[in-house]
Amino acid sequence: MTDVAKCPASVTTFRSEHGFSNTVARLRGLLADRGMTIFVDIDQADAAAQVGMTLRPTRLIVFGNPKGGTPVMQVNPLAGLLLPLKVLVWEDDARVTWLAIDDITGVLVDGYGVEASLVEPLAKAKALIQMAAERDSG
Repeated sequence: MTDVAKCPASVTTFRSEHGFSNTVARLRGLLADRGMTIFVDIDQADAAAQVGMTLRPTRLIVFGNPKGGTPVMQVNPLAGLLLPLKVLVWEDDARVTWLAIDDITGVLVDGYGVEASLVEPLAKAKALIQMAAERDSG
C-alpha cells in the first residue's frame, strides 16, 4: 500500500520526508514547542504484538492545549468526544511514513453548534502536522 487508504474528506494526510521514528520525534518536538500537551502516545504496533498479531509501525498521538479545547467543551460538553485532537503516524508497505489528522472544526460547528471563532484555533493543528512531514529548509 503506497497510497493512503480510503478516508472521509475531513481527513488530511501528509507524506513524510522522514523515516517513521524521526517523523514521530519531529512531531512530538513541534507539538511541545507550540505549547501542546501530549496526553497519550499509543504504539498500536506494540499493542498488536502483545496479542500475537503484527501491524506495521503505527502510532496514535493524542494532543491538545486546554486553552483551546476547554472553551469548546464549555459550550458543548459532548465536544469532548472529539477532543483532544489526534494524529496518526504510520508506515506503509513501501516503508513510506504518513501522518493524518481529522479536521474536526466543521463537525464542531455544524454538528455540535460551537461558534466558528471558538474552533478556529483547533484548525491550526493541521499546519503543525504538515511541518512534521516536510523536509527541513536550508
